[in-house]
Amino acid sequence: MGDEMRGKRKWMFGVLLFLLVTAPGCSSLVKTRSFLNPQADFSFYKKVGLLPFRNQADDRLAGDKVTENFMTELLIAGELEVMDPGQFNAVVAQVVRSNAPVSTLDLSPSQLTQIAGVAGVQGIFMGTVHDYKMIQLGGDQYPMLSMTVRFVDAPTGTVAWQNSINATGGPNLPIVSIGEVFTLGELSQKACRTVVKDFHKKAYSK
Repeated sequence: MGDEMRGKRKWMFGVLLFLLVTAPGCSSLVKTRSFLNPQADFSFYKKVGLLPFRNQADDRLAGDKVTENFMTELLIAGELEVMDPGQFNAVVAQVVRSNAPVSTLDLSPSQLTQIAGVAGVQGIFMGTVHDYKMIQLGGDQYPMLSMTVRFVDAPTGTVAWQNSINATGGPNLPIVSIGEVFTLGELSQKACRTVVKDFHKKAYSK
């Protein structure tokens, strides 16, 4: 009987190990598509600005929350100096002469170039949060987020890189509840990390 129990335990451990090895990324379903401008020279960019993400989600603070997570991932990744958001937003307000929230402004390429000139940056990150909500999956609720982020070349106002991501949280191993992503904050952090990694991989892999 003891040998039989030990055998069952070994079998269960083997199944668990197999699931851990073969399903490391199933804690969330993440789909991305990205564009890289073949004419862009990323060695040119030393200092950049980050505009608050435009918000299309039901959560009125979703844009601010995701922008903060994206800023954190940019700083962690290094490579680029990121201008203080408060100072950069002040420059935007000064250039466009508007008291409206920066995230709601429709900035033209020429305005972006002018803003970058005053701020002393060579490129600008900007984005839109499309979805930021909890959805029902089976008997549980999981987070869902979708957004588009782009990096604009300041001198020309053209898009140098762009990424669209759709992410849904969920259990990694439903049987043992390992690696689950239950909150919007966790999913936002993971999605921003994925997008920033894509930017660095595309921009600096050569």
